[in-house]
Amino acid sequence: MNYLWEVALRADALGVPREKLRYTPARISSPYMETAFENLNQSILDDPVVEANPLYRFSSIFSQLFDINTEGLEQTRQVFFDVVMQYLIQLDLRQGLCREEYYLRFLLKDFQEGVCGERYAAAIRQFSASELRPVLSCILRLCQCGSSIALFRRAMRAVYPDSLVYASNDTARELLLYIGRPETGCERQKVDFLVNVFLPINFTTHLFWEHHFGIVDVDVTMELDEMVLF
Repeated sequence: MNYLWEVALRADALGVPREKLRYTPARISSPYMETAFENLNQSILDDPVVEANPLYRFSSIFSQLFDINTEGLEQTRQVFFDVVMQYLIQLDLRQGLCREEYYLRFLLKDFQEGVCGERYAAAIRQFSASELRPVLSCILRLCQCGSSIALFRRAMRAVYPDSLVYASNDTARELLLYIGRPETGCERQKVDFLVNVFLPINFTTHLFWEHHFGIVDVDVTMELDEMVLF
C-alpha cells in the first residue's frame, strides 16, 4: 500500500469504516511513498492510525506546516492534517467514478435508509461488499429494462456461485432454486431480497439449500443423503 487511498480501499475490504482511520504526519518516512509503514510491502491494516508523508503529493499544502523545524501547535496541526487528508482521499477515490457508479451508490443509499422499506434495509446489510456491487448493478439494469429471469440468474450467481435456477416444465411461472449453502437467517434474508426484487409477484419459487433435488439419470443429484425429494 503505497498511497493513502489504497489504505482506505483496504479498510473497505476489511469492513473498517473509513471515518475510523486517523492520518498523522510521520516523523520519518520514505520520499518515494505516501504511506510510512515500517514494512514497505505491508498489505495488512492492523492499526487505525496511519502515518503518512505529508510532502509526497501535497507539499504545496503541508510544506510550511510540517517542516521538520516547525514547532508548536502539534495537536492542532495533527487534527488539521487528518481532516484535510480525509477530504483529499475522498477526492482521490471519486476521480475514477463514472455515472453508473454514482447511480449504484444512490441505489444503495436508498435501500440503507429504508426508502424501499425496513425489510429491504435490513436485508441489504446482510450482503458483503463483494456481493453488493453485482447485485446493485443488476438492480440498475432491472430499472432500465424491466423484470428478467436472466438478471435474476445473474444476481443469484453473483451471491451464490454454486446456485442453479430451474424453470418448471409442469407449471408456468414456477422456479426451482438450488442455493448450494446451508440455510441460515442471514442467507434467508438475502435470498428473499433477490426473489422479491427481481421476480414478478406472480412467480412461485421452491428453495433447495444444501442438497439438490434428485433428477433421474443425473447421477450426481441421486446420491444417498445428498439429495432431497421434490
